[in-house]
Amino acid sequence: MTDITTKSFETDVLIVGGGAAATLAAFECAEAGVRSIQVTKGRATSGTTTVARGGFAAAMGPEDSPELHLKEILEHGGELIDPELAAVWTRDIIEVVNDLESWGTDFVKDDTGALDLKSFPGHSQPRAVHHYDTTGNRLTKALSAKLRADDRIEKHSLTSIVDLVKDGDRVTGAWGVEYGTGTLVSYAAKEVILCTGGGSGLFYVNDNPPQVTGDGYVLGYRAGAPLLGIEMIDFQAMCCSPEELFGFAPHPTGFINAGAVFKNQDGEEFLKRYYPETAEQSTRAEVILAMAREIHAGRAGLTGGIFMDATHVPLETIQQMIPHVYKTCLHRGIDITKTPLEVAPGSHTWLGGLKIDIDGKTPVDGLWAAGETAGGIHGGNRIGGSALSASLVFGRRAGKAASKLISKSETPTPVNIPAEAADWLGDLMARDTGPLQADVRLKCRMLAHEKLGSIRTKEQCEEAIQEYQRIEAVDVPAMRLSDDAQSSDKALGQELESALSIKNLSLLGRLLGTAALHREESRGAHFRLDFQDTDDKNWRVVTRLEQGVDREIEFETDGVVPS
Repeated sequence: MTDITTKSFETDVLIVGGGAAATLAAFECAEAGVRSIQVTKGRATSGTTTVARGGFAAAMGPEDSPELHLKEILEHGGELIDPELAAVWTRDIIEVVNDLESWGTDFVKDDTGALDLKSFPGHSQPRAVHHYDTTGNRLTKALSAKLRADDRIEKHSLTSIVDLVKDGDRVTGAWGVEYGTGTLVSYAAKEVILCTGGGSGLFYVNDNPPQVTGDGYVLGYRAGAPLLGIEMIDFQAMCCSPEELFGFAPHPTGFINAGAVFKNQDGEEFLKRYYPETAEQSTRAEVILAMAREIHAGRAGLTGGIFMDATHVPLETIQQMIPHVYKTCLHRGIDITKTPLEVAPGSHTWLGGLKIDIDGKTPVDGLWAAGETAGGIHGGNRIGGSALSASLVFGRRAGKAASKLISKSETPTPVNIPAEAADWLGDLMARDTGPLQADVRLKCRMLAHEKLGSIRTKEQCEEAIQEYQRIEAVDVPAMRLSDDAQSSDKALGQELESALSIKNLSLLGRLLGTAALHREESRGAHFRLDFQDTDDKNWRVVTRLEQGVDREIEFETDGVVPS
């Protein structure tokens, strides 16, 4: 084995991830009195929790109920949701909101002291618990403060988990890299909970932190857990112009609630043509699809997007509904009350993920998933405010259920890091020839952007799969770090973390391409230009990907669970 420093740890529960789901799982472990280590690529609490600007859904209103919330989720979920998971989620989120308030999360209240609940498209009741358009940031602040104060939870930041370890059919730990120093780390654990977020980092245009690269999907898949509905991606309008705002997600739901409209290059409010009855109040997937079709039809602006226009909305409404977005744009020289934003579909959240039961348990012994890493919860579509809501619930449930098994679990065996993996890491840090890791990563992201975005075809999917195979076989083994990696530990860490992510991105691209290729219809968040109709006879099913004995991708489908 290459001579690289190695550290070994042992714990009851290993939690991989730094967002809301992972942090709530850690809190449950602490309350149960079991040992836990929370491993994060960034610093906890972080992840995509901050992306939830406008709020998250919970049936807290006087005229609302979990049953009504569930009904509307199932109506707008592309018919592929597991109703048992959704029922648990809509019930449990109410208790979670109450706890978040007790932990200091300052949600907006009305004059009576009750929660000020916002309306989102697809909901019949005002249901979004919020702090204007900075909800995720406020929630992160409260969770971080509580996490820092809890010394029962061991925190390992700036660490990438590279692979899970199994003993027979059971997951018994993981190994990775403390990338700031290039140190190998191993974790022996009785239970492992994956809460690593989604796969938006696969796309060139996305609004996620750069560390969100589909790690949990790939780790679970390689360990034998099925991936469900991975072709379903929640694209959202993100800025492609002006240049100062490229990649910024301007909270379209907030814009719509304020009164903004979407226009094409001709100035037409085109959503009225696609959806005469709902127009801007259509579901997010419908709005994104209409945007993509306008762009594909050649009615886009100069930089390839369409226009989100709030120039007719009073300034006081803008400042009340989307103050953070208004200030962010103004800080970059753009006044949204005078200038429409040019936006295009970008990857926001992923709707599929690892198969779980109502407690977050995957079919693989010792392995759990929650947050965006888990599948079956959101089906083929998602109404606003659902991502963070479900993440909070299933993060808590996974931590609580995993903790209950600790007393019955055997002490995990020490984790042995594969010699070939250590050799690959050593070679990567020492290599001075080959493609730069940054170039390989950009190639992965542009490939998904161009071939696997909101409009897909058979040819595009096949081309993407073939190119991702080449990247895995040729580029990944030969890539190198930049010369800047030798200048400081920080530079080394940034280069190393990015390079490690490429191994996941290239496989994730193949997985996405495979699922998108096989689903020969359009449904929910998945649109095939060559199969534009919804085919209930053949494709009212959930796609399932599993790793075969020779590491090939096996594709299957499962019938939809009746609601």
